[in-house]
Amino acid sequence: MTKTANIPAHEIRSLTNQELVHKIGELTKEERRITIEVLRLLREIERRQAFAELGYPSLFAYCTKALRYSEAAACRRIEAMRAMRETPEIETKLETGELSLSAVTQARTTIRHHEKFAKSKLTPEKRKDVMLSLCGQSKRQTEKALALEFSVPLPVTPVVQRETARGTTRVTIEFTEDEMKVFEEIRRLSGRPQNLKEALLRMAAKELTVLRKSHGEITVRSPSPAAVKREAVPKDEPLSGKDGEEPSAQALAQTPTSTPAFASASDSVSIFVKRYAWKKSGGRCEFRTESGVRCEARHGLEYDHVVPVSLGGLSNKDNIRVYCRQHNLLSATYILGRKCMAKYVPSMR
Repeated sequence: MTKTANIPAHEIRSLTNQELVHKIGELTKEERRITIEVLRLLREIERRQAFAELGYPSLFAYCTKALRYSEAAACRRIEAMRAMRETPEIETKLETGELSLSAVTQARTTIRHHEKFAKSKLTPEKRKDVMLSLCGQSKRQTEKALALEFSVPLPVTPVVQRETARGTTRVTIEFTEDEMKVFEEIRRLSGRPQNLKEALLRMAAKELTVLRKSHGEITVRSPSPAAVKREAVPKDEPLSGKDGEEPSAQALAQTPTSTPAFASASDSVSIFVKRYAWKKSGGRCEFRTESGVRCEARHGLEYDHVVPVSLGGLSNKDNIRVYCRQHNLLSATYILGRKCMAKYVPSMR
């Protein structure tokens, strides 16, 4: 492994043009080599789930918080690392600079977009051909090549959010002509002027109500007395109401609006147990590291069995906890073993 000698800042001005050009050429080669090493290390960290053991809910969170990458830089490196895992041939191209991290990120984003609409996966050979075809291409050339390769439109510009001095958040969204026709049709059918913001908030409120009902945060119908008796929460740990009684719909409506993405084995977990687990967790992943650091994840949460159902675990309040997806997976790996879980999780292979 060769390393370039460091030149003190005050001596840089004394370099000749030839020395200056040679020095920066050597450093950029070293930079690309180090970047490849970083990608290899990230690949192994993801395979071992080492970031989850440190309490981070995702590799992205680890890169931005522990490694101090910007969100864009973290995204590029994670995408490139996963592309290298799928297509090992691009590693050399990345190290020589023929292929850029941004081109790989753009290609993977477009491929995912294509697969979503085509409802079929690209073959490994096709992915390889697409990636290698972008070697030496500029950003604009990459966009054009991907647009010609795939018939579906490229993803729209991401939503931009900015906090204002008034404590509000300004959101910038680009709609296509067809997307705007949806709102025009709403205006036509309602027979009255429609404010776009109000229309979006109404739709969001309806979706939120559906999600909260599905996760047991809003009572859909009154359960039978027998059901209440079977699943009653102990009186010394009431959710709301008095003496362990079933909480009213009004009380449930005051529960946190943040909801789990989905509940693992949700059919076997009763609404009452879900409510109890959610309130106990405070709407946050309950995983803690050996040193006591708790995971900060509040999104993508799941109801997890402490003792898996496959090993005889029950779906009662003592065996249900709230974990983020990654720590749910880590828990399963601890219990069932990495070899078993690697059959279902490609990144662990």
